[in-house]
Amino acid sequence: MLLYIGLGSNLGDRAGYIHDAVRLISERVGELIKCSSIYESAPVDMLTEKMFYNAVAIFETDRDPHEILEITQEIERELGRTAKSDGRHYDRTIDIDLLQYGNYNFETAELTLPHPMVPNRQFVLEPLVEIAPDVEFVAAPFDTFSVMLDDLNTAEITIPKEPVATDWRSVNYLLEQLSPGKSISWSDYRALFDNPNTHIVFLSDYVEDVKRRVGMATLCVTWSPTGKKAWIEDVVVDKPFRGRGLSHRLIACMKCKAAELGVQQIMLTSRPQRIAANRLYLHENFEHKDTNVFVFKVHQEDLEEYRRNVEEQHLKIVEERN
Repeated sequence: MLLYIGLGSNLGDRAGYIHDAVRLISERVGELIKCSSIYESAPVDMLTEKMFYNAVAIFETDRDPHEILEITQEIERELGRTAKSDGRHYDRTIDIDLLQYGNYNFETAELTLPHPMVPNRQFVLEPLVEIAPDVEFVAAPFDTFSVMLDDLNTAEITIPKEPVATDWRSVNYLLEQLSPGKSISWSDYRALFDNPNTHIVFLSDYVEDVKRRVGMATLCVTWSPTGKKAWIEDVVVDKPFRGRGLSHRLIACMKCKAAELGVQQIMLTSRPQRIAANRLYLHENFEHKDTNVFVFKVHQEDLEEYRRNVEEQHLKIVEERN
């Protein structure tokens, strides 16, 4: 039977650890059929600045799945992994996950097959689509890996022109995740739309077949003696939608919008304790100043590149008028 295994590393020689793991699995579990390219991705649900390398490999084997799990955990230890996830996630030299094995579909205390997070993990689906795009996932949603990846790319950026109550409620729902206890009144929310230099940017995606606001940010444009500048505020993505690269897409679209408005510099502030957020800003080429300010210099000649990046990430910017 075909065994699909996911591999990840964010410590030391990341590519070397992945290659070593593939070699050891092929020696102890079964013949290597195919291995994907290595992809780089941001950590998910981890307080770390170390980026991951990820890959997926397919093996042919007839071993018992629990026996395979024991072998792969032994390989992890041999390659220097010192701690398994226990509700918290740790940096690791290698992470080996059994993603799918034949038509096995079960859950025990030690192992669940297929891996329940496959449909929600872009860093798993991208290498799967590279080497097995038409293979079906053997649990709900029972789609091919290619279709499942497409389903993760249904998001769009929406920039409303008028305030509506459903958006206001979404803002307060998202604000609670960003700053517990924080909210905005309906009158203050409406007042935002009276200022032509304030732009609420929503990330929208499907929740139970209904498109809803699942992320947001605010772009505040201002003039100063040193040029036209903008501040990004209130960047947040709803928890169930994190780990799909949507924060990067939201920032990329805001760069595009700022460039269209003639902004020369985009700035934002972030506390040092916000490790994941600060990693996001550095990855998006913001320069971290000595203070808590991150600065991105906008070059108008790069506007087309921003637009291409948005298109490549399967996002569109929609100027809404209700």
